[in-house]
Amino acid sequence: MIRIIIIDDEILARIGIQTFLENKQNIAVQGTFSSSLDALVYLREQGPVDIVITDIEMPDMDGLILIKAVREENLSTGIIIVSCHDNFSYAREALELGADSYILKQEVTEEKLYSIIEKINAEKIIPRLAEKSGEVKTKWANEKGTQYFSYAVGVLSIHSAESMEASLLLENVDRTMLIHLLENIVEKEGMGTFFSPYNKEMFILFQFPKQMEEAEKMELLRKNCSDLRQNVRLFINERLMIGCSRFFEELKEIRAYYQEGLELLSLDFYERESCFFMADRQQTERKISLALNVDSFLEPGWLEEFSRELNLFFDFYGSRRTDVESVKSDLFHQMNQFIYALAQKYSLAGQMILEFAVRMEGIMNAAGRSLLEHRLKADMAELSEELLKRLADDTMETVLQYIEAHICEQVPLTEAAAQSFMSVPHFCKKFKEYTGETYVKYINNRRVEKIKEYLDCGSCSLNEIAAEMNFQNMNYMIRLFKNVTGMTIREYKRTVIRNNKKPSK
Repeated sequence: MIRIIIIDDEILARIGIQTFLENKQNIAVQGTFSSSLDALVYLREQGPVDIVITDIEMPDMDGLILIKAVREENLSTGIIIVSCHDNFSYAREALELGADSYILKQEVTEEKLYSIIEKINAEKIIPRLAEKSGEVKTKWANEKGTQYFSYAVGVLSIHSAESMEASLLLENVDRTMLIHLLENIVEKEGMGTFFSPYNKEMFILFQFPKQMEEAEKMELLRKNCSDLRQNVRLFINERLMIGCSRFFEELKEIRAYYQEGLELLSLDFYERESCFFMADRQQTERKISLALNVDSFLEPGWLEEFSRELNLFFDFYGSRRTDVESVKSDLFHQMNQFIYALAQKYSLAGQMILEFAVRMEGIMNAAGRSLLEHRLKADMAELSEELLKRLADDTMETVLQYIEAHICEQVPLTEAAAQSFMSVPHFCKKFKEYTGETYVKYINNRRVEKIKEYLDCGSCSLNEIAAEMNFQNMNYMIRLFKNVTGMTIREYKRTVIRNNKKPSK
């Protein structure tokens, strides 16, 4: 939390600056003053703040004198001048005395002021706190006379509690109040230093004596996190999650370890009941795939088997605490492959099936494993129901499946029409509308595709293929093949052989 005071003898100027800052979650305006003397007394009695924002021309004490006093007595880390004077000499003198920035009142904006505060915070306040944190004494320092050289970053995140237990503060709690609470706990218990960057997760730089054993540090870290959670639950009905990095000794590495702690918070996806996550993931290159059978999708028991497969999938990666985003990505691709295969099998219902693929990305955004599993199973149940309904209602799809099952027997037109309970002329019209081809052309195309399957297999002679597919003779089959494909069977076989010999890229 960046603590700020505002000094200006013009009330509208004070209100304007305070308005710019009061909606910033990492800023606390601790006081506004119309008098430099009053502000100086406040700082001397209440202690230093992080930033002083002041005008230069004041009735009781010149702003330049105030800057000098603040710097000499170390009453603020940063000083920002907001003045109506555009005389360069004012700005130069203010900066020489220790001001960090000089802004003209007529040019000040919320964005500009906040960017300057953030710059001071990054360059001066946070490094100063980090330096100070290395000097904090706790019971280990007092008892053993040691210095802190070992650290861990604990990144904090507040989530809605799953239970409806009562708390002393109902519903939402003011973030400023929560930050003050956490700051007090961390300082009182000598855990380390608390940070609350704007628009980022809060974090704690935990500190330990260098000679402390790894197991002792781990146990102390767990105790500290447990104390934090218990104290927070006294005030708010929210769930405090903490992702703790590995231990390290160089403060300059804090950014990398902050990122490590932040990433660990994602493990909440696997373990919704947990609130504390340590950097002890198991690295594994092994992957598992869901056993998704397209052919049995519409059979009873498929959804139950799918549920078991999902459980095995998440249990495998959850036990290894694998990166959640990579697991979701893998699942996303596997499910899309399955849906596309399903669309190929039931091609005439393909568009309807592919609409379910569009939903996958939204489903993968589920915050927790159980919610993702629930949504995915519900989606597959809906797809199964819609497909069954489509197949039951669509008589032409039934006819096409019948033709496919008897393609080697060359189903007569009258027999196909009878399957659809239509007259031959009406059936021919509907068939052309549905497939875009005449019945004879469709049958010939499908029979040629079947011939290709036999040829690709390479285990049957042309006479055997012709007999298997009930052609009058081999020559008739060869003529049909050329009429449909534009090439002879020999040319087709050469093309296949040539393509198979091409080196893979």
